Amino acid sequence: MPSPRRIPIIVAAGKGCRMGGDTKKQYLVLDAIPVLTRTIMVFDRHDAMDDIIVVIPEQDQGYCRTHIIEPYAFTKKIHLVAGGGTRQASVVNGISRAARLCDGAPGSLVLIHDGVRPFVSLDLINRLMDIAAKKGGCIPALCVNDTLKLTGQNRQVQKTLDRNQIFRAQTPQVFRLDLIRRAYVFAEKTQFSGTDDASVMENADFAVFTTPGSSENIKLTTPDDLVLARCIMNQA
Repeated sequence: MPSPRRIPIIVAAGKGCRMGGDTKKQYLVLDAIPVLTRTIMVFDRHDAMDDIIVVIPEQDQGYCRTHIIEPYAFTKKIHLVAGGGTRQASVVNGISRAARLCDGAPGSLVLIHDGVRPFVSLDLINRLMDIAAKKGGCIPALCVNDTLKLTGQNRQVQKTLDRNQIFRAQTPQVFRLDLIRRAYVFAEKTQFSGTDDASVMENADFAVFTTPGSSENIKLTTPDDLVLARCIMNQA
């Protein structure tokens, strides 16, 4: 029986419209290294990872091989997978490739991660994998410090929410491969569209647990995030 595998699925198939400019945010350069390359590097240096899947726009495959992968000495095999019309479709494509790589190995995990989160730590990855291996699914989550208001029409406040029960989800979101595959099949059957992979698991009534995330594990979405990214790099 094959041993369980650990397969990161790095999702970088978006257009990055909120960042502005002509370059997609995953290909922007931070201190001479593209953001997506930096993200791949984190998983490449993790000893427990097997092959790495990177989901990108189909038309970008040549660019990615030439500018994101080949100039850097990655030790693990990088599989480029074409994205779909939505993030959810892109993740499904990545999971399909992961299933072929795992070849039915029981207990295999996938780590679904945003390509524009280059500062995830190895410690966080380890905690996520430990919990997911035992319980089926785990995501990093941050506490909310601000007071939260629920509004209705005309933005009139309806009530104040209990921030102690509300968290901000990050990635990587780690799941047993067999469970997340079933969850996405159920999502297609029920026409469910989620904003993250944990919501797809929840829709299928699979339990998802949390572990504390990191304030440095930021998603580069707007120009302000690039300023914060450079601060994080200067502190390292």
